[in-house]
Amino acid sequence: MEQEKDTIFLMALVAAGVILISGLAGLLQWYIVIPVTIAGFLLTLLIGTMYRDGSVKISENLEKWAMIIVFAFIIFSFIVLYKPA
Repeated sequence: MEQEKDTIFLMALVAAGVILISGLAGLLQWYIVIPVTIAGFLLTLLIGTMYRDGSVKISENLEKWAMIIVFAFIIFSFIVLYKPA
């Protein structure tokens, strides 16, 4: 159990580093980097809540819905890319 807590703590540090680095890069290119900063902030919050018991179920549901959305976007992109003229 202690090893899992250490891993979660290191993942939270990496996510916080993503926020810091993207914030520094965002000074010059804010319109490109702002989605990475927002995603890093949300992932930091999600990883930080992994110490609670019910948060694992929430993260698994979010993962399932994210995969469904990504799959729908892939299908949509193929439809747009290969539609007849």
